[in-house]
Amino acid sequence: MATKLTLSVDEEKIRKIKRISKKRGRSVSKLFEDFIDDFDRKEKVKDVDINKIIGAFGKAPKNFNVDKAKWEYLKKKYDL
Repeated sequence: MATKLTLSVDEEKIRKIKRISKKRGRSVSKLFEDFIDDFDRKEKVKDVDINKIIGAFGKAPKNFNVDKAKWEYLKKKYDL
């Protein structure tokens, strides 16, 4: 169900989004919906539990620390 939403936006940005909307052949509302959907997808990727991924390749050690493993990888990669 579509519901109206009122936003306060700088006039220049309104002109810009209307140009983009016209260029892409989509309404401003549709562009906003697409933006929110894309943002939501990216947020969900951040919430992925690394242990679930590791579990697909075998059991992760109980004391496995994702941040420590990432740090060790980056230290080695960039010779820190």
